[in-house]
Amino acid sequence: MENSARFVRLGLFGSAVAAVFALGAVAPTWLRAPADAAAPRPQPLPAPPPGGVLGFVVDSFVQPVIQGKDACPQGTALKLRDAYLATLPAEERAQLERKENEAQLTQRWHAYAFGPNNTNVCSQPDMFERPVMRTVQSKKAWGLDLDEGKTEDTCAHESFATPTGEQGIDNQEYRAMGCTLEWRGVDGIAGDNQSGMKQFMASGEWTQVILLRGVDSLQNDDEVEVIYANTPDRPLADSKGQFLRGTTFTISDKAPRNRNVLRGRIKNGVLTTDPADIVLTQTWGQGGARDIRGNRTKWHYAKGRLRLAFQPDGSLRGVMGGYRPIFDVIVSPAIGGAGSAVVAGIDCAQNLATLRHYADGLKNPKTGKCEGVSAAQAITAIPAFVNDVPAPRTAAR
Repeated sequence: MENSARFVRLGLFGSAVAAVFALGAVAPTWLRAPADAAAPRPQPLPAPPPGGVLGFVVDSFVQPVIQGKDACPQGTALKLRDAYLATLPAEERAQLERKENEAQLTQRWHAYAFGPNNTNVCSQPDMFERPVMRTVQSKKAWGLDLDEGKTEDTCAHESFATPTGEQGIDNQEYRAMGCTLEWRGVDGIAGDNQSGMKQFMASGEWTQVILLRGVDSLQNDDEVEVIYANTPDRPLADSKGQFLRGTTFTISDKAPRNRNVLRGRIKNGVLTTDPADIVLTQTWGQGGARDIRGNRTKWHYAKGRLRLAFQPDGSLRGVMGGYRPIFDVIVSPAIGGAGSAVVAGIDCAQNLATLRHYADGLKNPKTGKCEGVSAAQAITAIPAFVNDVPAPRTAAR
């Protein structure tokens, strides 16, 4: 139990980080309004540099949550303690909630996290039967139209619309997970994910860069090469933790990092890429040195694509969308095991049941069941100098 609890403090986005973020935090503009291809550009865009090469470092990478009580009218998803209490008759629940019975309640809801042979809801979520948790009920979400109305490789689902009116948005990950405290937070204050993921981007573990080649215009260009990749280089930051512009990074494709080459185009100042698998590194549970020694997993977006709007200040703002394997969504608390359940109060089995219920992509042709969920990440990126991996060398003749 001690090791599991230690992992939660290191690998999950803990309450201490959230408390710091909560001091006057307001959701930033990019989180409220990612790139919208239909939105007019407020100011003229700068000309591309000679040679048409542009580099960026990603300074924000988080699930785009739309705040407001209409999203979760019943409240946020229950933590494990309250989920256990909800299984009890009202009289028994009231008795356990009395102050003098606090120790008994703690013992019982902790036991609710475990099964036969010392299994637990996060390490072995498949072995527990849990009901679907509270999910997003509003019709608004940020994301992309991934299926474009085609149903051959998808399962039945209800699409969202963006707050700006774009229809057909596929983001079932948000529907399933968007009422959890880790995603949503409380009282309009961003959840732990937003502040925690910023830490990983700053550390060099998840740091991502974007390299564009062949850019003739930031307004309209029919063909642009887009390299979306990891770098081991850590961003430089100012005293407020904001990444500095114009610093230098070098792409790495050596394990555990990844390099994705995408084909894109620019229309009305918005860069869009063709569907392709996008894979980026994750690590969880690393030590204080933050040197990529943690549990290694991947951000995997099947049929993934980028839609990023150029900003007058030279930055990018937008969305990455695609289909994620279901288990990938809960890999962090699953690695945390029992500590995720009894320290952070996460019921991974309930998360998994909910994700399976709303899965809409990666249909298994044999079973007809979908094994993935549509998902989106809100992205901002600032100008940087980005060096690509060296070209392969051949022996001199």
